[in-house]
Amino acid sequence: MYRKRNGSLGFSFTRFAHAAVPNFFADESPVRTANLISYRRDMCYMHQIASPDPYALDERSFYVAGVVDSESVSRKVHRALKKCSILGDDGIVDTHKIGPRFPHQLALLNIPRQKDLVGMLFWWEEECQRLRKLNAEEEELDELIAHAEVRVTVATEGAARGELREDDHGAKLALDELKFARERVRMKKRQRPSQRRVDVEEDKDDIVMAFHGRSKSVPNMPGQLRVSGTTSAGNDDNRNGVEEAHAEDHGPPPGYLPRT
Repeated sequence: MYRKRNGSLGFSFTRFAHAAVPNFFADESPVRTANLISYRRDMCYMHQIASPDPYALDERSFYVAGVVDSESVSRKVHRALKKCSILGDDGIVDTHKIGPRFPHQLALLNIPRQKDLVGMLFWWEEECQRLRKLNAEEEELDELIAHAEVRVTVATEGAARGELREDDHGAKLALDELKFARERVRMKKRQRPSQRRVDVEEDKDDIVMAFHGRSKSVPNMPGQLRVSGTTSAGNDDNRNGVEEAHAEDHGPPPGYLPRT
């Protein structure tokens, strides 16, 4: 016996034989849902981000992710996962609770759907780890920006009284860099899984070039290559490359007019 997509019970001799002799009756045809993985992950991610608790899977999450074909079955899956403690009372995924009895605990789904469900649970657990990391970075940047804004306010008040200091411009520049870093983190949180770049996720891209919109006409100022007091080797290479380009001699311009 197996569960149909509408939730009713059915019998299939092929399924029964596949369970008895899996190698002989194995179906090598590709799974139809394989082409929807990226699209469904995007939908599930946006659904979770828009929910009050992004980390918790609700009763509609499995329907949005394409694991099941109806919201009623999604609610049943949600209850079954909570019953076997794979989903906590707060809806947080704990993949360590997935054990040998999982096929029996989720008997309302057939084997391919159970595989999709397991893949979704592990994927969402990784997404939660990424989201927690980004939220922690944003909170840290909020604190740094608050302190930087205080320094800029003090510098502005001092400039109004005619008290100019050398680090006033540096404080404003540091505040701009911190705000850009915070917006970068927020951009990562808004990005769907299919929109992410590996170099951006690993923070290996050139943040200064991204800050200036990759414009070659922007001059290299001494303080622009520091982010939170650090300078990367990639930024030094870019600065040296620009200086060499300016120092290169291309010879006199072509003579479009006859010389006199």
